[in-house]
Amino acid sequence: MLTHESCKRAAGGPLRTVHVVLSCDTDPDRPGFLDGVPSGSLTWRGMTEGIPAVKDILHGVTDSHGREPVFTWLLRADEQIRRVHGEYAWVVRTHDSFLRSLQQTGDELGWHPHFWRRETENGPWFQEVEDIDWQVEMLHEAHRDLATCFPGAPKSVRMGWAYHNNRTYGALEDLGVAIDCSALPGYRTFRRKPPTRGENFFDWHSSPRRPFRPSRNDYRRTPLAGESPFRVLEVPGFVSGSIPWALVSGVQLARKTGDLAQLWYAIRRPTYNINVTARPVFFAPLVAQLRTALRREESGPLVFSTQCHADEFLPNRTALYSMDSVKANLQALVRACHEAQTPVQFAQLREIAGLWPG
Repeated sequence: MLTHESCKRAAGGPLRTVHVVLSCDTDPDRPGFLDGVPSGSLTWRGMTEGIPAVKDILHGVTDSHGREPVFTWLLRADEQIRRVHGEYAWVVRTHDSFLRSLQQTGDELGWHPHFWRRETENGPWFQEVEDIDWQVEMLHEAHRDLATCFPGAPKSVRMGWAYHNNRTYGALEDLGVAIDCSALPGYRTFRRKPPTRGENFFDWHSSPRRPFRPSRNDYRRTPLAGESPFRVLEVPGFVSGSIPWALVSGVQLARKTGDLAQLWYAIRRPTYNINVTARPVFFAPLVAQLRTALRREESGPLVFSTQCHADEFLPNRTALYSMDSVKANLQALVRACHEAQTPVQFAQLREIAGLWPG
C-alpha cells in the first residue's frame, strides 16, 4: 500500500511523488469505431485482443522504482450486460482465467456500471437519468451477482458516462466501494432538464481537481460546515486549465450535445481532458499541466489519473486513438517527472485510497 512515507529526500524531508493511475473502461466494442462490429449484439475484441497487445507494447516503460505500468481494468456488470448476455457478471465469469492473469501481473480489477436501459425488449438503449430508485436497485443487484464470482471484491469504480447523483454515490458506499474515479472537474453535460432519452449525461462542473471525499449533500464537492462526507474517495481525472485547449474541448462538446452553453463553461472554468490513447499532440496539454504543477512549491502526493476505452487499443476508424500513443504518452509523463527531479510511480486506483485516509 502506498503511503506518504513511501518516498523521502536524501536529507530526510518529504518528497513529492506523482502517482500515475491508468484506468480502462472495458466496454464492448463500439459500432462505427471498429470494423466488423455487428449491430444489436456486444463484441469484446477490445478486451480480449487489445488488452494483451497494450500490455506487451509497454514492456520497458518504467517508473522511478523500475516498475512497468499497471492498469485498473473497470469491468462491465449492469442491466445491459444482463439483458444481452443473461447475467450481470457475464464478463467476469466468461473471462475468469484471462482476468486472473491480469491480476497476477499486478493489475487491478474494478467495476464500470452503466445505466443503459430499454423500455421494450428490442427498443433503443438510453441512459436512465430519471428513475433513481431503479438506478440504486440495479447497482445492488449487479454487485450481488458480481460478488459471487469476482476475484476479490471490487473496491474501485468509474460510472458509465461519469454519471452520479447523491444516491448512486451512497449506493457505492453501502456496497463497500473504496474509491471512485468518475469526476471530470469543470465538465458538465447534465442540465436541469436533459433529454429523457439520450446518453452521456453527467455533471462535475464545480468539483475540485484533487482527490476528495464528497459531501453527502452534493457528490460534486467537499462538505460545507455542518455537512458530513461520504467514505468513498473521489479521484478526479487529471485536467488541463489551458484556455485554448478548453475552447477546443468546448466546441467539440457543443457539437456533440447541441448545447452552446459548453462554450461558456469552457471560458468560465477552462478544462481540457483526453484519453491516454490519444495522439501525443493532443495529450501534450496534460503533460504541460503536470509540468506546471511540479514547479509549484508543494509537498504530498500528486495523482495523475488518466483513462481510456479498451477498443481504442485496436486499429480503428479514427485518426485520434491508437495503442502506440499510450506508450508515447506514458514516456512523456515519466520524462516530465524525471526532468523535475520528482519520483513517479505507476499505481492501481485502489492504492490511492491509502494516501487520503478517511
